[in-house]
Amino acid sequence: MTTRIAHTASAHWHTSAMNLPEGLIVVGYAKVSAASAAHNTHRLFSLCLLVDPGTGRVLAADATAETTVVRRWVADLLLGADLTADPAPLLATVERNYLGQGAGAIRQAITDAWRRYARHREE
Repeated sequence: MTTRIAHTASAHWHTSAMNLPEGLIVVGYAKVSAASAAHNTHRLFSLCLLVDPGTGRVLAADATAETTVVRRWVADLLLGADLTADPAPLLATVERNYLGQGAGAIRQAITDAWRRYARHREE
């Protein structure tokens, strides 16, 4: 009976992310501007990337943006991005296409995630 309970408990915690034993979660952070609507709920903007360490490609992305539209836009922007490449084109896209107070935080979080991944690769 004990074995069955242990097996059931371990099966409960098995998730699809566990099928990616080498998948990396890379997180980038930035302070949210006091002028931004999100500042009331979030002091930090965070960007979470699921990365294939073999290719450096972003497999999934999420962010703590205040609205679903912005979260989807950021995810679409970063999906498939190569963390081994220069992030400048992505930063330019944010600068050109995001016309809100959060643009600086988004750019900073992208830069921070790229920096964290580069540091990980050097280890």
